[in-house]
Amino acid sequence: MKKIVFFLVGICLFTSCSEFLTQEPSTSLTTETAIKTTDDLANAVNGVYYTLTEDEGSYGTELVLYGDMMGGDFDFIGNNNHGPTQIAMRQLIAKETLTMSFYTVPYYALARLNHVLSVAGSMDEDVDSYIAELYALRGLLHFDISKVFAPLPTSGSTNTMGIVLSDQVFDISYIGARASLDDTYEQIVSDLTTAIDMGVNKETNYGHMNYWAALGLRARAYLYMGKYEKALADCDSIIAESPYTLYTIANYTSVWSTTASSESMFEIIMTDNYNGQRYSPGYYCSASGYAECAATDAFRAFLQSDSNDVRSQMVAYEEDADGNYGGYYPQKYPGQAGASIPLYVNNAKVIRLSEIYLIAAEAALKSKTAADAAGYINTLRKNRITGYTDVATVTLTDILNERRKELFAEGHGALDFWRNKLDVQTVRVGTVTAVDSTKTILPIPQDEIDLSGGILVQNPGF
Repeated sequence: MKKIVFFLVGICLFTSCSEFLTQEPSTSLTTETAIKTTDDLANAVNGVYYTLTEDEGSYGTELVLYGDMMGGDFDFIGNNNHGPTQIAMRQLIAKETLTMSFYTVPYYALARLNHVLSVAGSMDEDVDSYIAELYALRGLLHFDISKVFAPLPTSGSTNTMGIVLSDQVFDISYIGARASLDDTYEQIVSDLTTAIDMGVNKETNYGHMNYWAALGLRARAYLYMGKYEKALADCDSIIAESPYTLYTIANYTSVWSTTASSESMFEIIMTDNYNGQRYSPGYYCSASGYAECAATDAFRAFLQSDSNDVRSQMVAYEEDADGNYGGYYPQKYPGQAGASIPLYVNNAKVIRLSEIYLIAAEAALKSKTAADAAGYINTLRKNRITGYTDVATVTLTDILNERRKELFAEGHGALDFWRNKLDVQTVRVGTVTAVDSTKTILPIPQDEIDLSGGILVQNPGF
C-alpha cells in the first residue's frame, strides 16, 4: 500500500487547529512528547476530526453526496466535471484524483487516530471518554471506506473482498492486504461495540462521536450486514433512552442552517476557517455554485406529490444571477447562520434520529412483522405530514421511499437499493446500474495497487 496512507502527517495532529501556527509543528514531535495532558489529548482528537473537513472526498466535500449521485434521484446541471458530475458519469477510474481522495482521506485520519489512541491507552489520567470516542470514530472511518470500495454485505455480490484494516500503528514499510468483507464488518462492529461497552459519553456533544452515535452507527452496520434483530435492538435503545428528539413539522425547514439540532446525533463541524470551500456540499447543491447536484424531474415530482409533507419544501427552484442553471436543488445546505460564505459552511449530518426510526422500520419488517414496522414509520410521518393518518402495515418499497424523502443528499441513495438487491435507475449511464454491476463500487487507486507489489488486489472489472 502507498506508504503515505499509514504515515503520521499533518500540522493539526497534536495541536488545536485554530492555534497551530503559533505552536511547534507536530511533525517535529514524537507522539509521547506531544500528548502529555488531557488538553493535549483533546487537541489531538480534534486534529483527527479536522482531517474530515477540507480535502476532496471528505465529509466537508463530496462524501455526503456520493450515494445520491450514484443513484437516480439527482443529476448535475452545471457541467464543471467536479466530483458529483464524475460520480454520476461513473468516471472515477483507478487513476482519478477523487478516487484517490476517497481512499486516502479516511486512511490519513485512521493513521492519526491510531497514534493518538496508542498514547491515550497508556495515560495515567481518566481518558476513557476520549478512548471511546476514538474507537467509535475508527468504526465509522472503516465503514466509510468499505461503502465506497467494497461491496455491501447483503447485496449478493460475488466479490467477497473487504478493505485494508487500519486498527493499529503500522511501521512506515507496512503493506496491507485486503481483509475479507465479513472481517471488515466485524472490525467495524467491534470498534463501535468497544466504544459502546465503555458506557461513557452519553451526554450530547456537538461535533463529537458519543455513545448514542456509536450505537446508531452500529445499528446501521447491522442493517447492512443483515443482522436485523440486533439492528432493531440498538434502535429501540436510542429511541427509548437517548436525549435526541425528532424534528417537527414546525421547525423542519429551518434546522438545516443551525448546529447541534435536536436530531443530530453526530455531525462534522465546519467553520469559516475550516470547510471545503468550492468543493463543499452547499456549493454543489446550488445554482449559484457549481450546480452539480439537483433533483431530477421524477424525484421532484415524487417529493412534492404531497403538499402536506413538509419535506416537499426541501427542494426549491434556483437559478444563478445570470439566469443560468435553473433547476430544483436540495435545501439542506443553506449555510450556517452567520457564515461569511454560507455555501461553504454546512455541517455534514452523519447520523440523525430520523435514520434510526427508518433503520428500525426496515429491521422490524425483516425480523418481525409489517405491523411492527409501521409503528416506526407512523411516528416519523406524524412529525412530517400535516393531518397524517396511521397506516396498519408498510412494505419494503414504502420504507425505501421514506428513506428517499427523509435522507436525500445525506449520503445514502443508491446504497439503500443495492443492499436490498435492487437495481438503481440511472440518469446518465445506461438505464440502470444493476446490483451485480462492477460500477456499484470504486476501484482501489492504481498508485496503491502498483506500490503494493501485488499484495493489494483490485476490484473486479477495473
